[in-house]
Order: sequence, then C-alpha cells, then structure tokens
Amino acid sequence: MKKLFVALLFIVLVSGCVAQTPSTTFIQQGTDVCNEDGKPVIVMFSATWCPHCNWIGPTFDRVAEEYAAQGKIAAYHWQLDTGDNDLTDAVETAVPAKFKGMFDTYSPEGSVPVFVFGCAFYRVGNGHEAQEDLAAEEADFRAILDHLTK
Repeated sequence: MKKLFVALLFIVLVSGCVAQTPSTTFIQQGTDVCNEDGKPVIVMFSATWCPHCNWIGPTFDRVAEEYAAQGKIAAYHWQLDTGDNDLTDAVETAVPAKFKGMFDTYSPEGSVPVFVFGCAFYRVGNGHEAQEDLAAEEADFRAILDHLTK
C-alpha cells in the first residue's frame, strides 16, 4: 500500500497537477479572489513611521500603478496612521471599514507592512529586505499579479 501511495504521489507531482504558489514569500490563503469591477484587489497596508514600509512602498506603488493603468487590477496603498491611500492624488483621512477589516484579518497583531493580493495571497512583512533585494520583491509581486490576471 505504501508503494502505491508513493507511486501515485510521484505521478501527481510529475504531471503538474499540484498547484504551485507563484511566490515563495507569500502565503496562499485559498483560491477565491476578491475583486472590484471584475479586477483583483491588491492592497498594501503600511504606516508613515515604519522603515520597512518605506523601504518597499515605492516598489509596490510602481508595480501596482503599472498593472492598474493597464486595467488589470484595483490597487490601494493604505497608510494606517494617516488614513491616506498613497495611490491617489486625493488626501484621504480614514481607511474605509472594508479595508480596515481586511487588515485585521490578515494581520491580527497589527504588524505592517501587510500585502493582500486578491485575498488569495498575503504576506506580513517584507520577503527580501534582509538581502536589500528590491528586484526580488518586485519579481514576487509580478509573479502573483501575473498569476491573478492571466
């Protein structure tokens, strides 16, 4: 019986039937994707006083703005301490309740930065900051975005 199980497992792995997470630094929450007007919702939660948020923020913003301009995603970058969405020219003063609830779900301890990609993938903290590798961070963002928008 054990040999049969091992053989079946090998076949499944070789055949590519096992879903692969597009990024090694994000956690896959499930397969249901939250969307807005048919586009995956991509959110970064940060705070203006957070050095880790300030390190990754410009990279997230640039990639999110690129995909949003192509009409592929709905993107937000909420500063929790000021209530402002960095991806708009307007100055907001409060994070909307639906996004505050999203933050509480994915970061119950209140840690920042938090990234939520389509509600199917999330990450608390940066994945490659210790190596100071913004290119790897960008590659992770793009891998998930490409997966969600294919």
